Amino acid sequence: MRLRPFVITFILLWVLSAGLTLWHGDFAKAANFGDSFGAINALFSGVALALAIYSMILQQRQNAEFEQKTLAAMTQQAETIQLIKTSLVQQANVARVTALTYLIEREEQRIETLKEWGAQSYNDENHYSKGIKAAKTRIDDYQTQIKDVGTAPC
Repeated sequence: MRLRPFVITFILLWVLSAGLTLWHGDFAKAANFGDSFGAINALFSGVALALAIYSMILQQRQNAEFEQKTLAAMTQQAETIQLIKTSLVQQANVARVTALTYLIEREEQRIETLKEWGAQSYNDENHYSKGIKAAKTRIDDYQTQIKDVGTAPC
């Protein structure tokens, strides 16, 4: 909306009213002439009030719409954060299972190595039975931990 024509019109009317006041020369007549536009003044004041109320209603609607959009965006962000959290927990569980599987493989290699040493050195695979038993206990512990990771809530 262009304000320039309205400003020019207002200035012209103001200059015209000043000119009429000076032209008539009688301020009493000019005052009566100005009072004759009282209804128009009231009309413009009423229109200005109505426009101010309409502007406030529009602003209230925009604020409500903004709040709804903000709430929707925050809800979506919360859902995204929950998905990321679930993904991180799953990744941590996979990493833990991978590490435990590696440890189980190492303990199985240790058992095989102890059996070979016993067979080579003492002709008895069970010569290092305490070490073998300890390794099997660790394997069982690792397997229990893997089962616990599989049943842990995300």
